[in-house]
Formats: sequence, structure tokens, C-alpha cells
Amino acid sequence: MEASKKILTAVDFDEQSLIALKYAKHFAEILNYELVVMSVIEESSFFAKLMSSDDMILKMNKEAEAKLKEIVGSSDKINISTRIEHGKPHEKIISVADEIKPSLIFMGKSELPKYKRPFIGSNSLHVMLDSNYPVITIRGNYDFETYKNEHKEILVPLDFDAETSEQVTAAIEFAKIFNTGLRIVTIQRDGAKGEEMKLLSALGKTKDAVEAAGVNCEQELIYEEKQDVADVVTEMAINKKSLMIVIMTRKEKRIADFVLGSNAREIISSSDIPVLSVQPWDAKGGSKIFSLLYDPLNVY
Repeated sequence: MEASKKILTAVDFDEQSLIALKYAKHFAEILNYELVVMSVIEESSFFAKLMSSDDMILKMNKEAEAKLKEIVGSSDKINISTRIEHGKPHEKIISVADEIKPSLIFMGKSELPKYKRPFIGSNSLHVMLDSNYPVITIRGNYDFETYKNEHKEILVPLDFDAETSEQVTAAIEFAKIFNTGLRIVTIQRDGAKGEEMKLLSALGKTKDAVEAAGVNCEQELIYEEKQDVADVVTEMAINKKSLMIVIMTRKEKRIADFVLGSNAREIISSSDIPVLSVQPWDAKGGSKIFSLLYDPLNVY
């Protein structure tokens, strides 16, 4: 990866951002990366007029910085830095990411019941779509000690009707960074024998390509006609003790269903395991983060 050895996370002092901070700190300690923790003071026009004096702004910044440092704490394993920004949260997160070029951005996502979460939170969505760097979203409050001690493998749900080379490339690179293996899975929605053979062939070729890249790989084909794809994937992530789920976003339209795809959106919204969202990139132009996987087996 061409990015710096830094992890970025934003804290707004609500519970979910603090949970995301725990994961960001854990990942930084595994990788021995610097952790950059930022907080954004969002200024309305009324607030800006009220707090316009330099002295008031300086005082507010000092109080916010002190609170942020207290929450972040220290680590004897890694360097941790904090910073306060002013403006719209997603714009400042993207701006800081462009400045420090992090390997990962961690975003906390509020936990909501399924009927209340047709869309991902606006800040998380904006950062996922507009940042040049991979974003890991964190929801829920899964037992962190269990996660930290037992979760190792990277889960990669594949849809062979869509572009998957970049998704697999990203998963391979992160598997190498974390010194772990991949579990690739695809879900068959009907019982057609021809479809089963097609999917098994694609899985086998993908496994061969992953292992040729030097990463251990397990494959799994699941036949599931009724249960939502997202539910199958998120349950598997818990049962298989996944380190993260790697999904691919889309870039056709700036509407959540089209940009993310309904399955990707639901995985992000419902998973208690961290979800890494990877933006597609132009193979000719390359990526600021990933090198494109050579595909001699014509899997994709």
C-alpha cells in the first residue's frame, strides 16, 4: 500500500464513535501504525457569530482538545496524536485524510433497528463515497475482548455478477498486512445445478488466484433461498470469528441503493463486525492504495 502508516478516526463523543475509537486503537497496535484521532466542531451561523472572538475560539479549542485527549488516553505501543477541526464533519475528515494519507479511516455508525436504517448515516456515507482511502465502519457493541482475542480471518462475500477483482485485491493486501487468511463466500439463491457449478468454478479460480498471491484461502458456497444475503454474511462473520468483512461499493449514481447496492448497504448497517468498504478504481489510472490484482485465470 502507498498510504502512510497511519490510521484516522473521528470522535464526536457519542457512544458509537468511542466504540470505533477502541477498534481503531486495536488495529493501530496490531500494525504498529500511528493513530490520529480528530474531532470536528461543527459551527452553525448562529454559533459562529456567538463565538466569533479569537479568545472564545481558543478557549473552546483548548477545552475540546483536553476532553479529546482524556478520552483517547495513551498507549505504550503506538504514537497517538489528536487534532481539533472546525467545519462540516465529513468535509474535514476527507480533508485530513488527504493530508495524512491514512491506510484506514474508522467511522462509528449509530446502531438502529432495521426498519429505521434505510440509509447509512450521512457523515459515514459521505466519507465512504468521497474519500480516496479505505473506510471501516463500526456499529453495535460486540464484545470487544472476544473480538480482540479471537477474531483473525477476513471474510469476503463475492457476487460474481459484479466486478470483484478490486474487492479481492483489497482483501489480499489487508490479509498480508494483518498476516491472516481469507474466507471467500458466495450465496446461491436457487437450486439450479448449472448455477451451482458456475459458482463453484468461480470460487475455485478465485481461491487459486488468492493462494498464488501468497495468502491462505478458504472457500464456501452457501445455498440460501429465503434469508437475506446481508443476514447470512453478518451471521457468518460472527460464527467464523472474522477480523473484518470486505465489500465493494459502486460508483454509478450518488444514491445509496445504487452506489452501495442493497446487500452492501445492509451489511454495513447490520454487521457487528467491522466492515471495510472499498471504492472501485480505474485500472489504467491505478489506486492511491491498492495495486490491481493480476488475473491470469480470467476469474473476473
